[in-house]
Amino acid sequence: MSVSILRGLVAFSLSLSLMGASSSAVALASTANTVEVPQQILKSGINLSTSTLCPNSQQLADQLNLTPLLTRIQELRALTAQQRGQNTLESLSNRVALQETLDQARAIIFQTAMEADFVSAEVQAEQNVYAEVLASYQASRDKMVAGVNAVSFITNGLLWAVSCGLAIPTYKYPGYSVQSGVTGVIAGMVPSLASMYALKAYSGKKRTSEKEPNMLAKLFDYPTNSEIEYPASVWKFLTSVPAEGGGKTRKEELIERWVSDKNIPSFTDSKAKKQLDILTASEARKKGLSIDSLNTRIVMLEQLDGEVGKMKRLLLELAMAVNGIKQI
Repeated sequence: MSVSILRGLVAFSLSLSLMGASSSAVALASTANTVEVPQQILKSGINLSTSTLCPNSQQLADQLNLTPLLTRIQELRALTAQQRGQNTLESLSNRVALQETLDQARAIIFQTAMEADFVSAEVQAEQNVYAEVLASYQASRDKMVAGVNAVSFITNGLLWAVSCGLAIPTYKYPGYSVQSGVTGVIAGMVPSLASMYALKAYSGKKRTSEKEPNMLAKLFDYPTNSEIEYPASVWKFLTSVPAEGGGKTRKEELIERWVSDKNIPSFTDSKAKKQLDILTASEARKKGLSIDSLNTRIVMLEQLDGEVGKMKRLLLELAMAVNGIKQI
């Protein structure tokens, strides 16, 4: 009887080990990312100490139809400097025209900065929601793992105590070596089985993903709504090829970075519908909402926010051109 119990336990343990090994193999196979320490996606190329605009700032000025205004500002500023001290109708007209052109240019820069902030505000709001759910999932996971470990330690200690007790000979019963051995085997297996379960539980809860599209949706050609639509200036910036880039749009560079980033193992294919459904929250997927998918969403949204934020660096240089600090 005892031998059959031993054989059954050993077989059960081996089957669990094989299941764990196969799961690890599948996980390794799905980790197709290669870059361990990613760099910034694209640099703005701005040098504040130079007197001219960098190519990317000049490109943004063209996209915003700001270049003619900047050229006109420079011309009017030169004319008013020559006419300083004059009270002619022409000099007055030039000063008024300069002020009007300055106001127009500053209004465009201000609105574009607000449009970039508009995107960032929505991104941050989505991150806040995901961070809250993520914290809840992690707390539940940690509590479960701690409980499993506690049960494992307590059960292991008790079983070893029983095993040692059975091994103590008495006058009437010289020894229970078989029973002691079986108990010892069980005591040794308990931590192993508990560790396997804890390892499986470490990924946390997995629930059906929600259907509420986020700011990643438009990047992957998913439907959007008024809350997650991009202003025209920001979308044009993301879908344009940088003046000092490698022939790909900022959006394409961003997506390629996510695919190659080894720190985002949940995203391995920019065309994989199941992955995109979950990450963009556009379609409900069974077991799609998890610690891993939430972490991936947060990281991708952070990097999207970083790229949109680079518009503000370019806008600063354009503002310097408006104020006469730099030349177009």
